[in-house]
Amino acid sequence: MASEKDHVVPATKSDINHVEEQAIVQTTTNSEEKVETVGKLEALAFNYTKAEEKRFLLKIDFIVLGYVSGAYLLAYMDRGNIGNANTAGMLEDLGLTDNQYQWCLTALYLGYILFDWQTVFYKILPARYYVPTVIIIWGGLAGACGAAQNFAGLLVLRLLLGIFESSYSPGLAYFFSFFYYRREMGRRLGWYVSIAPLGASFAGAFAYFVTKHHHAIAGWRALFLVEGLPAVAVGLFGYWWLPSNPQDCQFLNDKEKKIARARLVRMVGNVERSRKVNFKNFFRSLLDLKNWLPTLMYFSCNIGYASLPIYSSTILQGMGFTALHAQGLSAPPYLFACLVVLAVGHLSDHFQRRGVFLAMCSGTGAIGYLILCTVEKVAVKYFALFLVAGGLYPCIGLVLSWVANNNGSDSKRGAGFILMNFVGQCGPLVGTHIFPKSEAPHYRKGFYISFAFCCFAATLAVCQIFWLKRLNRQLDQKYGPVRERENRDNEDEIGEETDESENFRYIL
Repeated sequence: MASEKDHVVPATKSDINHVEEQAIVQTTTNSEEKVETVGKLEALAFNYTKAEEKRFLLKIDFIVLGYVSGAYLLAYMDRGNIGNANTAGMLEDLGLTDNQYQWCLTALYLGYILFDWQTVFYKILPARYYVPTVIIIWGGLAGACGAAQNFAGLLVLRLLLGIFESSYSPGLAYFFSFFYYRREMGRRLGWYVSIAPLGASFAGAFAYFVTKHHHAIAGWRALFLVEGLPAVAVGLFGYWWLPSNPQDCQFLNDKEKKIARARLVRMVGNVERSRKVNFKNFFRSLLDLKNWLPTLMYFSCNIGYASLPIYSSTILQGMGFTALHAQGLSAPPYLFACLVVLAVGHLSDHFQRRGVFLAMCSGTGAIGYLILCTVEKVAVKYFALFLVAGGLYPCIGLVLSWVANNNGSDSKRGAGFILMNFVGQCGPLVGTHIFPKSEAPHYRKGFYISFAFCCFAATLAVCQIFWLKRLNRQLDQKYGPVRERENRDNEDEIGEETDESENFRYIL
């Protein structure tokens, strides 16, 4: 039996025949098309082993996934540290009412909603320059929140922070689809999304460390500065480190760049990824039911996803803990959630299933919220926070990968992510208003609302599974079952990841 090292990833006969047919058709066309056809043939003729492809992917993981995840850690902390600042006395120092505080929370998500269309810039602009620039800007804005003197100043800064973070975070799953096959996305998005609970955990512990010491300025101001300004340095580093695509990555050797080129031909059918948007596919995607169901799931999950890191310390205070102890105790549930996200991402890639894991995780979150609603014992309620965090956070990565997996072109994926973020980011508008002080210390209204939407997300996941099964049956009737037609790997087909391909099937 051949080992992984010896297992070559070849071009199949149908690949070569397909390109040669194109070459015959193009004998009367312009020379640029002929050159492109020759480039496809050369890319497909390059053989490499599974072990070499694995080393290539590890390098891409370290360079691309490592950088954007590190920046996302800072973004997540900058987004949610207002909750820790509130616990540290921000409201009293600025003279804010509870209603004004909730508007400061809402302003960030209004920025996300109104400007999430910027996701398309990942396709139009070189990521090497676009991504670091927006990181520098929102890092500066996050640090500037520490200089706010009143409600108006903090509100404007939070709105601007939301606008520039919406240039970065919502489009990262779209950006990953430029580097990875569909079957590789679940694990990578799991790693990326695991940064959120890790950031929430670290933010709680870090806020405890910063705010318990005396500073020349108020502890909450120091917290904004210390967590915001490092993003500026990370952004400057990105101009040198981050590639726009695998081909322009300075850290790949010649053979690895050829592997990247061969993978790109198999993914999109061309040796270069176009920067143009196909508006017909773009607008068709906006009306697609298989995008609307994950969009509503994203909205439902975001209600708890957005409110939990902001209100977890407040919820813990409602259980009877002091402010400082609430900061520290908020960390363990998020560490647990981080591990669950990684495990679920790995399993969903291994089994090539998203929906069943999404339904189970949403159900787990619902159980956690139900316990918080109905149980008074502090130890049990604290355990329920583990269920909520461990259930909610994996859902985000699963929904993102489902949209990335089941839209067969860049333009469709871009539209799918814009739709999902436009509607889905309305979830935090609900989530940031369901835990007012008037509901303390039990916050039952917020818990019941979150419970209902977790159940709704689980139901939608099941509906999406049946809908995708129906679409796959239609494709089988049109082209014949993939395994019966040809016994080969999914990626041994030109443009396999586009829905113009006979081998394309929706991932359940």
